[in-house]
Amino acid sequence: MDPRQAPADVARGPHARSPDEVADGLGVDTEQGLGQAESARRLVEDGPNELAPPERPSVLAMLWHSATEPFILMLLAAGVLAVLLGEVRDGLLIVAALIPIVAADVVTGYRAERALEALRAASAPRARVRRDGEPIEIHAREVVAGDILLLSSGDLVAADARIVATHAALVDRSVLTGESLPEPAAAAPDPPEAPLAERRSMVYAGTSIVGGSAEAVVVATGRHTEVGHISGELRSVERRRSPVQAELDRLVRIMLVAALGLVAITVGLGFLRGNPPGQNLLAGIAAAIAAIPEEPPVLLAVILGLGAYRLLRRGVLVRRLNAQETLGAVDLILTDKTGTLTRNRLEVAAVLTPDGEVPTGPDRSNLLADALRAEADAWQAARLGAAGAFPNAIRRAFDAETEAPLLDPATLESCEPAAERHPYSLVSYRTAEGKRWLASGAPEAILELAGDGVPGRGGAWRRLVAAEADRGSRLLLLAARAQGEPWRPEALLAFRDPLRPEIADAMATATGAGIQTVMVTGDHPSTAAAIAREAAMPERRVVTGADLATWDDRRLAAELPELHVLARASPGDKLRLVNAARTANRTVAVTGDGVNDAPALNRADVAVAMGSGTAVAREAADLVLGDDSFATLMRGMREGRRIIANVQKGLVFLISTHVALLGFVLIATIAGFAQPLLPIQILWAELFIDISTSVAFEREPEEPGAMRRPPRPRTQPLLDRGVLAGVTLAGGFSATAALVLMLAVGGGSDHARWVAFTALAVGQAVRAYANRSLLIPVRRLPVNGFLAIAVVLVVAAQAVVPYLPPLADAFRATPLSLAEWGLVASVALAPAVAAQVARAMGRRWIA
Repeated sequence: MDPRQAPADVARGPHARSPDEVADGLGVDTEQGLGQAESARRLVEDGPNELAPPERPSVLAMLWHSATEPFILMLLAAGVLAVLLGEVRDGLLIVAALIPIVAADVVTGYRAERALEALRAASAPRARVRRDGEPIEIHAREVVAGDILLLSSGDLVAADARIVATHAALVDRSVLTGESLPEPAAAAPDPPEAPLAERRSMVYAGTSIVGGSAEAVVVATGRHTEVGHISGELRSVERRRSPVQAELDRLVRIMLVAALGLVAITVGLGFLRGNPPGQNLLAGIAAAIAAIPEEPPVLLAVILGLGAYRLLRRGVLVRRLNAQETLGAVDLILTDKTGTLTRNRLEVAAVLTPDGEVPTGPDRSNLLADALRAEADAWQAARLGAAGAFPNAIRRAFDAETEAPLLDPATLESCEPAAERHPYSLVSYRTAEGKRWLASGAPEAILELAGDGVPGRGGAWRRLVAAEADRGSRLLLLAARAQGEPWRPEALLAFRDPLRPEIADAMATATGAGIQTVMVTGDHPSTAAAIAREAAMPERRVVTGADLATWDDRRLAAELPELHVLARASPGDKLRLVNAARTANRTVAVTGDGVNDAPALNRADVAVAMGSGTAVAREAADLVLGDDSFATLMRGMREGRRIIANVQKGLVFLISTHVALLGFVLIATIAGFAQPLLPIQILWAELFIDISTSVAFEREPEEPGAMRRPPRPRTQPLLDRGVLAGVTLAGGFSATAALVLMLAVGGGSDHARWVAFTALAVGQAVRAYANRSLLIPVRRLPVNGFLAIAVVLVVAAQAVVPYLPPLADAFRATPLSLAEWGLVASVALAPAVAAQVARAMGRRWIA
């Protein structure tokens, strides 16, 4: 058989074939491995053992994506029109303001991609193979079909391979199956219909060896591996528009309608006054351009850019800026168990006998010492320094009580790891009392070994084993015998992956914030239920993947709000939950670290990968958690809510000030004033006052009780009808009050115009601080010193400009009398006072 064609033949079902049959099909002698010449030939023909690199967007592509956002396009069009109408300075200022906005988005994306490249390089594995009869170490990308992998505890499997021989090898397949506890490998064929999670004769690329050792013949590399198949199915990441993106899209539509209305009003007034048609049209277009605020994208860029920096300091890498504000709207989290809720390492949960759990003390320490001595891996570690998952867990159990015993190789008589003829570790060593034998392994095998050594107790041991298995524990039974005596079971060791200590508080935070959390795991239902209890999940109804398979989409939609634990889940189950949530218009976040998680991550509103997870999962993610913890995700959720609240406050401030400015210009024009405000005054208000104060909202701390409120529904806009009505009322009051001041001071004089403009400017500054919350009076909020300084600077600038001749001439500014300052203060403070009174009465109000 041509070895070049063999991989495709055996890959159809190597798990169901004997090792010799698979090796023969690949044209390799398992004792010798491939020759260097043959392996080089296969590497050239098959290509390197790596996934196709993801398509990285170029800087130009990033620029294009950012520059074609609807709001950016609208501002660009306004700037170009302004230049064409002769307002060159205004137009260039608008266009110039877009540069840092687009740059912030591109720089953040570029830095996130570079950080991801560093993660990928740090996780690139190496592999030990047998070539020409000798073991050598090579880069994983050089592994070819037919190579004999030499696997030992701690190794990351470089390619899909068929087990040839195993010495108590334990395989962690969680990246593919979600099963958190390791499973033993076996050389015997599996049933042809065995699903991937139950193929004990196979190891897959990306999985790891956590105990023992094994040899395996590679049957698939690169894109032909299970990891490669899933990676190849992932197309471009599908993302809905984020809440703020959707809000800006909506504002574009509103502003276009408002602009058309201004054109109609201005042109109509011009015709009534007998102005030439061309002049009327140009005046209308100029008014429309002035109506379009350029500040919202600046506000969003600053808040999201600095928010990404804050999250990075908390251990969350932001790959896509808009993901962090989407976090604030998440109402459903589909979370992994392993590594996210738990520590992803085996620990001794209990040492048991039929009489009950052995308490901390000398008896427990002695049993743990025997359990450590019974592990062949532990004796190998005494010589080589690397032990498997079970010996390490036993040593950690000693750390909590006393010092672990040293294993002296000089006392060792024999040490046999688990093998086909005895599926348990078998050790004999010398003591002061004589020779002693220990055995440790699967409880069924140890009870069979003991035979008559447990007269009258066999049933009790079996009942104990069954009870612990139902709890989802990973079990080892320890047996011992002395010279001339029968085997006797000593203790049952129950191992579990313990909960992270911070998870219960994080889960309580999620519950209080109205966020439904569903734990999706490949584990046994009992294990999942135990973790749910420890994590204090609000509801602990356990549904299995098999149950889910019987539900149609209608029932899944009905059951989803009450679902909290999905056990024995397949990758397709998580994806189906995401689709059901999106159909219900919910905002869903998905956590994942394995290849099996990538399709669900690809479909989620917020995809959260683990820093220690697979490259495929990280490629599909919006956020990457440095420490993998659910608690870190909840800190991100808290930051997301702060961000989206601050964006809302900033937008309320900006829109209300534009309503005030344009409202004043409009009603003053209707009243007969030819030029109510100078262009430089409008630019000063928009570029200095608006931007300096709105950017200060980024420093706004979290509102009290923010994580005790339900998430904002996806269908509810940030600026709903009530908010827009409040914005119109507040801006309309300021516009009307400024016109009244203008008339009271002296009509169309420069001084009257400056008094009116000062009222509008100071009113804007006060409005910024007064609208730090739409629900809570300012006196109950933490101080925002940055915003307070911005407000003081705006007021001080208005007071100082008339006394600086160059600026006074440009702005046509004149000093205000004390009485006039009193009127300005009254106009500026009245809406803020009314808002504080309304909020103290429990009403939402906009100053």
